[in-house]
Amino acid sequence: MDSIEFQNLRLRARIGFSPHELDSWQDVVITMRLGSTMRLAGESDDPDDALNYKPISKAVIQLVKSRRFALVEKLAEQIARLATLEFGAPYVEVSVHKPGALRHTDSVGIRIVRRPADYARNIAYVSLGSNIAPEHNLREAVALLRGWTTVLALSPVYRSPPQGDTQQPAFLNMAVMAHTLRSPLDFKRRVIDRIERKLKRQRNPRNINAPRTIDLDIALWNDEMLEYGSKPWRIPDTDISCYAHVALPLAELAPDYAHPQTGETLRKIADRLDASDMQKLDIDFDAEVD
Repeated sequence: MDSIEFQNLRLRARIGFSPHELDSWQDVVITMRLGSTMRLAGESDDPDDALNYKPISKAVIQLVKSRRFALVEKLAEQIARLATLEFGAPYVEVSVHKPGALRHTDSVGIRIVRRPADYARNIAYVSLGSNIAPEHNLREAVALLRGWTTVLALSPVYRSPPQGDTQQPAFLNMAVMAHTLRSPLDFKRRVIDRIERKLKRQRNPRNINAPRTIDLDIALWNDEMLEYGSKPWRIPDTDISCYAHVALPLAELAPDYAHPQTGETLRKIADRLDASDMQKLDIDFDAEVD
């Protein structure tokens, strides 16, 4: 297969998990080889028949500038996903090196090879809610989801009155669509539970509707109906058909998604639920979390 190569793209990135790395910018060196068919361009000498590599380079630069990464593996995976799914490369090799990361070496790095089929992953739709420092905690939760999954889309945020126990502050609710290689139970244990622990979620067995720093639930999983775990938890989440604060954010993400049990679209479900006491908010999830 023909290929286009980006050799040694040198950028500054926020990358690493050691204490001295958390708030510092470090050099990274990125090399990419993108599969491409060049016969047409070679025959015609017409720029329109060639792969325009400048937008890909700009997108990679923006990705590195706008995100914080714990691992070079995550950065390389995000670059590969960008090249294959957003720019249509049928094949990509990505290497990411950190100069000076290890004594007595020029650099330490990794190399991965990916094709679009490698991203045929599970799609998880996750509902999020908070009414303790809710804007801060939603932004923290989204940042953690971005670190531990591949986030595809965010819904708008809605302010909603509390359910059950009404003597507490209003909630902020939203939904996230993400790709993951994990099973539902592994996603619950390794992603959702870790986020709730990190954001100090406290459960009150005598009041299941008590205030909370964060609450995450798998609302939908691909287009499946299933049970998982010892509780067991059920997918689709039964709250989708009952509460506007759950249905409406999901409908914003995937309005034509057909509910696996009822066959109704999420938009139809949201439209028949009363959302008159909900308010859409504008929150920037790309800004740095305080």
